[in-house]
Amino acid sequence: MTENTELGTNWEGFVKILLHRLDIPTKEDINNLHNRLDKLEQLIYQKQPGVKKDPLRRTAKRKSASAIVLEVIANHPNGTNFKTIKAATGFDDKKLRNIIFRLDKILKIKRVNRGIYKKI
Repeated sequence: MTENTELGTNWEGFVKILLHRLDIPTKEDINNLHNRLDKLEQLIYQKQPGVKKDPLRRTAKRKSASAIVLEVIANHPNGTNFKTIKAATGFDDKKLRNIIFRLDKILKIKRVNRGIYKKI
């Protein structure tokens, strides 16, 4: 019975030496790194002294892709084609086709002819 415990102790020692020599981090090392990272993040996100937020300052709202496409179509009262919309927005074909499909489905635009769209 005593031989088994000695063998186990030797095995654990061998593994620890192997991990140390090969610079393989242990679970304890990783937990220590996580704790240090948490402390650093807390320091970063703490309120900086002397820096005050202006309560009246607001960030500009970004328009959705659908709103941008609808605006481009609205700028052409007689209707506009796909190529013009693509050039004005810079969206790729698939994204633009999906947006046009959704706008047509919710009745924001109307398909005048194939590839020609007009705001309702």
